[in-house]
Amino acid sequence: MAKVIALTSFEHHGSRTRGAEFDVSIQHADLLVKRGLVKLAGEAAAAGGGPAAPNGAAGDGSQLVRQKAADAIAAIAAVTDLALLDAALKAETAKGEKARATVIEAIETAIKAATPAQA
Repeated sequence: MAKVIALTSFEHHGSRTRGAEFDVSIQHADLLVKRGLVKLAGEAAAAGGGPAAPNGAAGDGSQLVRQKAADAIAAIAAVTDLALLDAALKAETAKGEKARATVIEAIETAIKAATPAQA
């Protein structure tokens, strides 16, 4: 599920007013974003000047990697929370054959950058 924010009023499983936040499937979220009706709730935080403060939940890691590869890599580059990065790595590798090597590489690079240097 993806949390989205309505950019305009429309009908989708009931009436949605501008600014309303609601959950939809990832497929519906993609469709609604392409039609310009909603934006992902995470994008609202990013537009505020920085990434949303991660709480380290495993669900947040999977949300990072549910995006298009380029968007996922850009989002991962801004994350410094090791628990969140680890959750994202587990979520991406759990895809098996569909795991994207570029996304895994970006996560591993971010983990190395976020890990304190050991003497």
